[in-house]
Order: sequence, then C-alpha cells, then structure tokens
Amino acid sequence: MLSELDRQETRRALKAASSGGQAVEAVKLARELIRSGKPADTMFCASAFDGLKETLVKDAGCKRIKTFIVRSVTIEPVLPFLAVEAVLSGCVLDVEIGGFGSYIDEMLDPDSLLGRSKANLVLVLLDLEEIAGRLESLCADGSGAGLDEEIAEAVMRVEQMLQTYRSNCAGRVILQGCVVPGFTSLGDVGDANLRYSLPSAVKELNRQLAETCRGISDCFFFDVDQVAGRFGKGAWRDSRLFLASRLPLSPGAFSSYAQALARTIHVLFRAPRKVLCTDLDNTLWGGVLGEDGPMGIATGGAFPGNCYQEYQRYLERLSKRGVLLATVSKNNPEDVNEAFALRSADLALKLDDFVAHKIGWSDKTEAIQELADELSLGLSSFVFVDDNAVECEAVRRNLPEVAVVQVPAEEPWKFRELLARECFFDSAVVTAEDLGRADEYKAQTQRASLGKTTASRDEFLHSLDIVCTFISALEAPLARSVQLLEKTNQFNLTTRRLSSTDVERLALAPGGQAVAIRVRDRFGDAGVVGLALARQEGDRCIVENLLLSCRVIGRGIETALLANIAEEAVRLGCTWLIGEYIETKKNAPCASFYPLHGFERVSESEEDKAVRYQLDLKQHMPISPSWLSLERNSPYERASAVLTT
Repeated sequence: MLSELDRQETRRALKAASSGGQAVEAVKLARELIRSGKPADTMFCASAFDGLKETLVKDAGCKRIKTFIVRSVTIEPVLPFLAVEAVLSGCVLDVEIGGFGSYIDEMLDPDSLLGRSKANLVLVLLDLEEIAGRLESLCADGSGAGLDEEIAEAVMRVEQMLQTYRSNCAGRVILQGCVVPGFTSLGDVGDANLRYSLPSAVKELNRQLAETCRGISDCFFFDVDQVAGRFGKGAWRDSRLFLASRLPLSPGAFSSYAQALARTIHVLFRAPRKVLCTDLDNTLWGGVLGEDGPMGIATGGAFPGNCYQEYQRYLERLSKRGVLLATVSKNNPEDVNEAFALRSADLALKLDDFVAHKIGWSDKTEAIQELADELSLGLSSFVFVDDNAVECEAVRRNLPEVAVVQVPAEEPWKFRELLARECFFDSAVVTAEDLGRADEYKAQTQRASLGKTTASRDEFLHSLDIVCTFISALEAPLARSVQLLEKTNQFNLTTRRLSSTDVERLALAPGGQAVAIRVRDRFGDAGVVGLALARQEGDRCIVENLLLSCRVIGRGIETALLANIAEEAVRLGCTWLIGEYIETKKNAPCASFYPLHGFERVSESEEDKAVRYQLDLKQHMPISPSWLSLERNSPYERASAVLTT
C-alpha cells in the first residue's frame, strides 16, 4: 500500500505526465497509484488516460480497440475501472454502450447502432434472468421437471443471436456467463446434494454457453463466476444496488471484475509472451548456491523447499503448453550442473527443460539481449523473474520491453501466485505448434551448429532437407493462422491483425487466397510457420499480407510463399501482383522483400507509411529456391515438385 504522502506525490506526477503527453511514464505511475486500492485513484487514472489515447498507442504500444457493449445490466460505473485495467494490459478501449435491455435488436439487426459501429470487440453482458429466467423457479422443488428443456432453449436463443451477429459483422465477441447464486431456497445441503439444484443448473448453463462459443468463430466465453468465486460470492453483489439500478456488482468488486475482463480482452488482441527467464538463487530454489552448496539449497517436499518446488512445477506446466524456459543467473556453470544432478529428486525441472542457459557473471541485461538474439525473438516476448531489486530495476530501465516480476525472497509461497495473476502467457487457444515450440528451438540450436561446419549458405540449406507443405489457412488449423497474424512482428509485411472471421471471408471469396505453410527438416517439424493472404481484383492479385515466423527467416520460405500466391494468381487469370509494405518499429527485416523479388515501387503514403509495389507476372514469376521440397495439399493440389532457381 502507498503511504498518503507517496499517493499524493504519485497523483501529481501522473497529472504532469498526462499534461506533457508522456504516455509511458503515465502508465508506470498509474500502475503504482492503483496500489492504494482507493476507487478515487482509479478514477483519477482513467481521467489521465482519457486525454492520452493517441499517445498511448503511438508511444506505449497499446492496441486501440473499438468496443461496443450490449447489456441487460447497468455497467457505466465500472467503465473507468475497465479503461484503466485495459491500458495497463496494453489496450485502449473506445467504448460505445447499447441501450439498456435492447441487446436482441442490436445483435440481430445489421443496421442497428451496433451493426453500424463496425466494432472490433463486442461485450455481451447479460444477467441470468435475461438468459434463463425460469431456472430458479424450476429448481425450487429439486425435481428438475422442465429444467433440461429450459437450459436447451436458453442456449439455443443465445446461439442464434451470436450466429446472426457473426453472419453480419466481423467483430470479436465476449459472452459473459452467469454467476452461480450463493443462496437459494433449497439451502446449502439441498444445493450440494440434490441433482437439480440451482447452482448445478447454472453451472450446466455456463458449460453449454462456453461450448456454444467454441463453435462460433471469434466468440469467447468470459467465466465471471470464477472471478466472483476468487473475490468472494458474499461480497460480489450488493442486493440493494442490483434491485434499485440493475448494477450487478458491489462497488468493492469493480476492480477485480475489470481486471479479469481486461485480461480476457488482452488475450484476444495481444500476443502472449514466449520466454520466461528465471533467476536461480532465492528464486528457482532457496539460498545461494555458491555459499550453501548443492545440498544446502532449499527445494523438495519440506517447507520452505516445497514453496520453490511449487514454483518449479508451475514453470514445468507453462513449458508443456509452449512457453520457453531459460535460466539467467550469476553463478558458476559447473556448480549449477552439479546442483541439478545431485538434487534431481527434489527439483521439478531438469536442465533439459530449459531451451537456453545464461549462467555466468556478466550483466543480466546483456544476458537477456543475447538470449533474444540467439532465439531470434523480440524482447517483448520475454518475462524476467528475479528476487533481486537491483537486477530487476536494471532490466526495467535498459530493456523496457521485457516484463519484470520481482518475487519476494522472504515469501516464496507467493511466487507461483504472482506469476499466475499476470496475463503474460494467457492464450485463448493452444496449438500443436505451441506444444512443440521447445523442441523446435532446441532443433534450431542444432541447425546453428551445422551451419558453422558447412562451406556455403546454399550447401547448408540443401543439407537441411527442408520440406514445405502448402495448406489452406482454414485447415492449418484456423486458430494457428490467426495466432500467426497476432504474434508475428519481425517478418510481417503489413502487421494487419485480422480475426478468424476476416480470414474465413477472404479465403472463401471468389479469387481469394489464404495459404499457410508448414515446414519440416532433418532436425524436426517446425509446424505452421507462415501465412499469405491475397484477393483478386480483375487482372490484379492484391497481397493483403505475407508473414513468417522469425524461427525460419532466411531459408527462402518467404519466397516459396510468394511463388505459391503468384502461381495461383496466374491460374485465376491475373497478370499483376500487387504488394504493400507498412513500416513498423519491428518489421525492418522484411522492408526489402518486394524489391528483392523484382517488384517495382509505385507509390508511398506518408499517412500510414505504406509503400506499394507491383510485379508484371507476364515478365517475371517468383520461383522457389532449389533447396526446398514443396508439397501442396487441398485446395492447392497443383503438383508437388522441387522447383529450381
């Protein structure tokens, strides 16, 4: 908690930062100020951010999201809290609110205020009474008569509403579930033991609503009951306020609700981080290895060692779904190897669970930068965990893109919770590529070693035995295609972040192309690593975007993608291939992509930094490199071949 003196000073500094257009500093100060826990401070932050929206996008890297709320409840008092939490998670919300209770017309009518808004995000906030108002009555006697039918009809109505909206609009949808009531007429014993109690019915309703969302593209379920449970059901709703104004939350719950909803929004519009760098001494284990020795460090089943073991287990679970683990520690490498060997029974992680180690006496800022270079990942992909305040501050100052978590060495039981409360690694989907990411980065190290022993670049690339398979982006699966659009920054020609609905529409339109590429070589399967999107306009094929994972840049795969688009364009009768490069802070590696492939520069826009190119397909066709073996799956079945330059 902030002292009153620190609180007032932080408010003054935040006001000055806001007036001076210092977005990055304003975010930092707001993060400090809301630690006071005072609603007035959150409102103060919301006011400061309101005049900084453009600067937050430009300087602080926030994503601006046009948001529309359809509702059957009062939500206005919560919006300042949501605005602040959204900014702190990297998003700026431009919010428009629909009429109270008019959600059906808004969702079903393409000419409604919602339909005309072209919102990027739609929040559907409905109360239990609006979704399935008869549930409480049907559960009153515990018999369950008519209950299944009521739930089925309620889910069907919601599904029809969502499907109709989806057929007309492309905005992503978050459907809020229902809070399981804490008190019912059956009492605690009846609720726990009778099959058809109201809590059981609401849980089943939520389960089916979540299942419905999974079946609709770009539709996601927000489990508000889980949030209420963490906060405390008894204090979640103020009955007087709900009955008087349909406000579904008590004022004390505004912050917790806004944090959880902002976290869900963040997942849909911001790429998760990929690498967790952990310190060792007093972080991965208790004690200092150089002083206590391998048998003296705290880890294992007894307290406090089990606190560190819980943290290790959490990292292991992150690793299983694709988060890369690395060590960054000031230690002797030999001592660390010995500790992992001698204490293997007490450690939930092995040395092989980490894709890289930076163990030595160099500066940790330098170590993290070296890791980023070796893994070909941007610093915004990294999270650094350490107990040392000096080390944490050095990384914050020198590598501001890296997320830093300082864990309290004196309270190791909090380590796991501190990480779990952050949205660094949240993802709405887990793809096959996520699950194989650690193996792929280890294979990348093997490729690097091979590259040092071959005489030339061509010889090295031929020796990799690279096979590229072209597949429809809808079959990649689609979730992986959209994930690439969200996460890829370095080799991304336009960085347009399209939704799955956008990709589907482009792929299914006449003359549309949405092609994903899967890559494997002698060291392993990298999975789906690239995507190309294009559309036909008469005799022109417009490349909407072409992007490639940084893991495979430099192997000619981007040329193969372009050649595939060009071949299909010619087959469709196009004679011109039109490309566009939009400069960002991170996509310099692909700035010369079109000129290197024979395109002529035709125009440049100062407004959006877009440079446009064209290629006469009658005069020049992109050709895939000779070291790539190509396979084409439906709907690109034009012949598998090894094309030569």
